[in-house]
Amino acid sequence: MKLMISTLAFLFCLMMTAMAADVAIIDYADQWTQVKALGPTLNEMKIKYDDITDDVMKGNFQLAGYKLFFICSMATNNPTIHSNLDGNAKVIQDFVKGGGIVIEPTQADQNEANVDWLPKGLTCVRSDPDLTTVEIVKPDHPLFNTPNKLKEDDFLNWKYKGWPTVWESIASQSGFDVLAKSGGRFVILEAEYGKGKFVMMALAPDKYHVVGNDDYTKKQAFLFFENLMHAYYLDVLALQPKGKISLIWAELKLTCRR
Repeated sequence: MKLMISTLAFLFCLMMTAMAADVAIIDYADQWTQVKALGPTLNEMKIKYDDITDDVMKGNFQLAGYKLFFICSMATNNPTIHSNLDGNAKVIQDFVKGGGIVIEPTQADQNEANVDWLPKGLTCVRSDPDLTTVEIVKPDHPLFNTPNKLKEDDFLNWKYKGWPTVWESIASQSGFDVLAKSGGRFVILEAEYGKGKFVMMALAPDKYHVVGNDDYTKKQAFLFFENLMHAYYLDVLALQPKGKISLIWAELKLTCRR
């Protein structure tokens, strides 16, 4: 029996190699960090993805077939990416309505103050103040518990050049649940829309993991990134299939990703 399962796992992994990824990303080297960091960070977790940045730049991208659309930190520093996200608001909204998840971490307020591609009823307005603390509002949320148990102190002292942990805060919002804040501003927001979710953040775990000022920053940013991917992708994917055979298949799929 164990041999049969191992054989199935091997064959399934081969098949998965040829299949399309479940994750679509935008990855852009912004003017401040000058690196693409989302792809390399996903590579460390051995998560397969499709980089659709070129398609977004051309203005006509599709998200059908994906589970997660992850926009890298500071992607909207590129005006074409910014404009084409807004121009494809319906594509993004339909994706989430059908069960997809969109994550958008830190963006500079001078590039994207208002997130215009959000659906009616949801608003997210970014502002300039950078903040040093993170106050966890929903400590039982998987984002702070799996696979790493994260406390407020785990978000202290992240550094990139002169910028602290909360790089570009969210000044105002409506329609979102607040998962974390800093003073009177917002750090992590989550909203259900249709069958999916929008997740907005004033953290840049991808960039801080790759170009943080010190090993501590890089490590802590990666721990949070791991939790982010479990909460909104890996663990969600594991729970989606129904039935015994499907559940075994899902486990095989996750094994391949690891």
